[in-house]
Amino acid sequence: MCKKRKIITITVLFVLGVVFSYLQWGREIDVAGSIGTSSENFHEEHVTFTLNRLIITDKEKCAEEIIKKCRENDFASTLFSYDVAKPNALYGTVYRSRFSMKGQKPLFHFRYTQTADTLGSYNIVDDPEAFTLVIE
Repeated sequence: MCKKRKIITITVLFVLGVVFSYLQWGREIDVAGSIGTSSENFHEEHVTFTLNRLIITDKEKCAEEIIKKCRENDFASTLFSYDVAKPNALYGTVYRSRFSMKGQKPLFHFRYTQTADTLGSYNIVDDPEAFTLVIE
Protein backbone atom coordinates (compact mmCIF):
# COMPACT_ATOMS: atom_id res chain seq x y z
CA MET A 1 0.00 0.00 0.00
CA CYS A 2 2.85 2.40 0.82
CA LYS A 3 4.51 1.81 -2.57
CA LYS A 4 1.23 2.48 -4.38
CA ARG A 5 0.77 5.77 -2.48
CA LYS A 6 4.30 6.89 -3.44
CA ILE A 7 3.64 6.16 -7.11
CA ILE A 8 0.35 8.07 -7.03
CA THR A 9 2.00 11.03 -5.26
CA ILE A 10 4.87 11.15 -7.74
CA THR A 11 2.45 10.91 -10.68
CA VAL A 12 0.26 13.73 -9.34
CA LEU A 13 3.29 15.96 -8.71
CA PHE A 14 4.61 15.24 -12.20
CA VAL A 15 1.24 16.12 -13.80
CA LEU A 16 1.03 19.33 -11.75
CA GLY A 17 4.57 20.24 -12.82
CA VAL A 18 3.70 19.69 -16.49
CA VAL A 19 0.51 21.78 -16.17
CA PHE A 20 2.37 24.60 -14.39
CA SER A 21 5.16 24.55 -17.00
CA TYR A 22 2.63 24.82 -19.82
CA LEU A 23 0.74 27.67 -18.14
CA GLN A 24 3.96 29.59 -17.46
CA TRP A 25 6.11 28.94 -20.54
CA GLY A 26 4.00 27.04 -23.08
CA ARG A 27 1.90 29.94 -24.36
CA GLU A 28 2.92 33.04 -26.30
CA ILE A 29 2.20 36.71 -25.68
CA ASP A 30 -0.72 37.75 -27.86
CA VAL A 31 -2.70 40.81 -28.90
CA ALA A 32 -6.25 41.09 -27.54
CA GLY A 33 -7.09 44.33 -29.35
CA SER A 34 -5.52 47.31 -31.05
CA ILE A 35 -6.45 50.80 -32.15
CA GLY A 36 -4.30 52.83 -34.51
CA THR A 37 -4.61 56.58 -34.88
CA SER A 38 -2.97 58.60 -37.62
CA SER A 39 -2.51 62.16 -38.68
CA GLU A 40 -0.55 63.55 -41.61
CA ASN A 41 2.90 62.46 -40.40
CA PHE A 42 2.26 60.66 -37.11
CA HIS A 43 0.88 57.19 -36.36
CA GLU A 44 0.40 55.66 -32.93
CA GLU A 45 -0.83 52.26 -31.79
CA HIS A 46 -2.81 51.58 -28.62
CA VAL A 47 -2.64 47.83 -28.03
CA THR A 48 -3.99 45.47 -25.39
CA PHE A 49 -1.74 42.47 -24.77
CA THR A 50 -2.26 39.17 -22.96
CA LEU A 51 0.87 37.60 -21.50
CA ASN A 52 -0.59 34.12 -20.98
CA ARG A 53 1.74 33.53 -18.03
CA LEU A 54 1.13 32.87 -14.37
CA ILE A 55 4.08 34.73 -12.85
CA ILE A 56 5.66 37.97 -14.06
CA THR A 57 8.78 38.97 -12.15
CA ASP A 58 10.16 41.82 -14.27
CA LYS A 59 7.71 44.21 -15.93
CA GLU A 60 10.42 46.07 -17.84
CA LYS A 61 11.81 42.87 -19.37
CA CYS A 62 8.28 41.81 -20.24
CA ALA A 63 7.54 45.17 -21.91
CA GLU A 64 10.79 44.95 -23.89
CA GLU A 65 9.79 41.48 -25.10
CA ILE A 66 6.40 42.85 -26.20
CA ILE A 67 8.05 45.75 -28.04
CA LYS A 68 10.43 43.35 -29.78
CA LYS A 69 7.48 41.24 -30.94
CA CYS A 70 5.75 44.43 -32.18
CA ARG A 71 8.84 45.53 -34.10
CA GLU A 72 9.15 42.08 -35.68
CA ASN A 73 5.36 41.86 -36.23
CA ASP A 74 5.44 38.42 -34.61
CA PHE A 75 2.03 37.79 -33.04
CA ALA A 76 -0.05 34.70 -33.77
CA SER A 77 -3.43 36.42 -34.02
CA THR A 78 -2.56 39.91 -35.28
CA LEU A 79 -0.43 41.36 -38.04
CA PHE A 80 0.17 45.10 -38.04
CA SER A 81 0.14 46.91 -41.41
CA TYR A 82 3.62 48.37 -41.40
CA ASP A 83 3.48 48.83 -45.16
CA VAL A 84 0.84 51.56 -44.67
CA ALA A 85 2.37 53.31 -41.65
CA LYS A 86 4.95 52.36 -39.06
CA PRO A 87 4.06 53.56 -35.56
CA ASN A 88 5.75 56.63 -34.14
CA ALA A 89 4.48 55.69 -30.65
CA LEU A 90 3.24 52.53 -28.95
CA TYR A 91 0.97 52.47 -25.91
CA GLY A 92 0.29 49.11 -24.26
CA THR A 93 -2.05 47.72 -21.65
CA VAL A 94 -0.91 44.33 -20.38
CA TYR A 95 -3.09 41.64 -18.80
CA ARG A 96 -2.11 38.24 -17.44
CA SER A 97 -4.60 36.38 -19.69
CA ARG A 98 -7.84 36.89 -21.62
CA PHE A 99 -9.73 35.55 -18.61
CA SER A 100 -8.17 38.19 -16.34
CA MET A 101 -9.34 40.97 -18.68
CA LYS A 102 -12.88 40.52 -17.39
CA GLY A 103 -13.18 42.71 -14.34
CA GLN A 104 -9.56 42.74 -13.22
CA LYS A 105 -6.98 45.50 -13.32
CA PRO A 106 -4.22 45.24 -15.90
CA LEU A 107 -0.80 44.14 -14.70
CA PHE A 108 0.74 47.33 -16.05
CA HIS A 109 0.64 49.97 -18.77
CA PHE A 110 3.60 51.10 -20.81
CA ARG A 111 4.41 53.70 -23.41
CA TYR A 112 7.20 53.56 -25.95
CA THR A 113 7.62 57.09 -27.26
CA GLN A 114 10.10 59.57 -28.67
CA THR A 115 11.26 62.72 -26.96
CA ALA A 116 9.08 65.77 -27.57
CA ASP A 117 11.57 67.48 -29.90
CA THR A 118 11.71 64.51 -32.31
CA LEU A 119 7.99 63.72 -32.34
CA GLY A 120 7.09 61.98 -35.60
CA SER A 121 10.64 61.83 -36.94
CA TYR A 122 11.26 58.17 -36.12
CA ASN A 123 9.29 54.92 -36.07
CA ILE A 124 9.53 51.96 -33.70
CA VAL A 125 10.51 49.48 -36.43
CA ASP A 126 13.47 51.26 -38.03
CA ASP A 127 14.69 53.52 -35.21
CA PRO A 128 14.26 51.79 -31.81
CA GLU A 129 17.20 53.69 -30.30
CA ALA A 130 15.22 56.96 -30.53
CA PHE A 131 12.52 55.70 -28.16
CA THR A 132 12.20 55.45 -24.41
CA LEU A 133 10.14 52.94 -22.45
CA VAL A 134 8.06 54.14 -19.51
CA ILE A 135 6.15 51.63 -17.37
CA GLU A 136 3.20 52.85 -15.33
